[in-house]
Amino acid sequence: MDELILHYELHCRACGAPILLPAGVISRFFAVPGTQPNYSHAIASVCLQCKSVDTYFLEKNHPRHNPPFLVKLADPIRDTMDGPLLGCGEEGCTALLPLIAQWIPETSAEERKADVETWCWEHLLCPAGHSIAKPDWASSSILHKPS
Repeated sequence: MDELILHYELHCRACGAPILLPAGVISRFFAVPGTQPNYSHAIASVCLQCKSVDTYFLEKNHPRHNPPFLVKLADPIRDTMDGPLLGCGEEGCTALLPLIAQWIPETSAEERKADVETWCWEHLLCPAGHSIAKPDWASSSILHKPS
């Protein structure tokens, strides 16, 4: 058995399925105030069940906070990739949204690329509320397995 680590348990906005994300991955984005991608502790994550990519606000005082979410200890059963910082492209908007995706460790890079093509992007918004389009994955390292 692997060592238990702290996870956030979010629930998919589209289908309600649980999404377990390692807290350490999320905290790296918001640990240093001057380098935070946004100030609402917002992340993007992919539901493993319905493939919906959505925005989740972890700051409890934020008006778009996604309650309830739990913090719990769990086995790290998936490779968690902290991918690119996504922007909306809206002029003057500087808020970025870190994308977090997961696969089982045995998933090859080719399988990850095929999986990404099934993701549903129509609900993804930046922290300021602007739409984020599906990114170009050609140069992204999110699809490669960690070494």
